Amino acid sequence: LDLADAMTAALLTAPAGDRAGVLERAAAVLHGRFADWVIADEGAARLRRVTVLGPRDGPADDVLTQDPAACPLVVEAARGGAASLQVRPEDPDAFGRDASGAHVLVRAEVTSLLCVPLTAHRHGPVEGVLTLFRSGPRLAFSMAEARAVDVMSRHMALAMRRGAATS
Repeated sequence: LDLADAMTAALLTAPAGDRAGVLERAAAVLHGRFADWVIADEGAARLRRVTVLGPRDGPADDVLTQDPAACPLVVEAARGGAASLQVRPEDPDAFGRDASGAHVLVRAEVTSLLCVPLTAHRHGPVEGVLTLFRSGPRLAFSMAEARAVDVMSRHMALAMRRGAATS
């Protein structure tokens, strides 16, 4: 409930019309207390990486400069609108490679991931994609946590769709 409250407050106080700002605020809420890595991409047909929050000593800058179109999980979420929960991801290429050519999932030592499309309605347009990683000894994402992120992703999409305030 604390996480849901913090997310709601962040989304309700985000400036209307600032899609990237919504993603950055949501990422800040999720980073650390819920996920070791938070990666937010805006768009669907043309994905644009907006923010990457990871461990202080992790390759966050390399992931930030990565083209989201080179991440099969992100592309699939954006196209099909389906979420993915993986424990011990089997395919090291599922999140592509960083600028050095290393597999992002291997380099970040990902043990569990969630990749969810941001949609305001079940069959509505995708506003973006949110990817969360847990690494090291941290427990894997549970089904209940995946459901909570699914609900929050809908709220994020609604916040992204709010138009700029008019005077």
